[in-house]
Amino acid sequence: MTLSENIKNLRKRAVMTQEQLADKLGVTRQTVSKWENNMSVPDADILSEMADVFDVSVSELLGYGANNGSTKDYAKILASLNGELAEKSRFRKSILRIIKAVLILLGVGFAALILYILFWMFIAAGM
Repeated sequence: MTLSENIKNLRKRAVMTQEQLADKLGVTRQTVSKWENNMSVPDADILSEMADVFDVSVSELLGYGANNGSTKDYAKILASLNGELAEKSRFRKSILRIIKAVLILLGVGFAALILYILFWMFIAAGM
């Protein structure tokens, strides 16, 4: 399981709302939502606090079983997850730019077509 799935599953198993978890960790409910929707990841300090809240190891929270890793390992894992999220974000932004360009071109084309029709209607009416 991914970190986002683990956070959501552990929170639900603890019968906790996103708001309640956010209060325990000193973050906003929106932040918890972003973690659960794989839009961001908690930093190492929050990850450790969250593991304590859920009474699991950080390794388990990250989805690596019960073995204990070092803080450097966790930092590398979080850095990797942040890199993956940044790549997804760049991809989404690229897709949105393409969609915007297509919509603008369609709008300009549609406006040109309307002007063309109106022009010929005006010419035909003038005859």
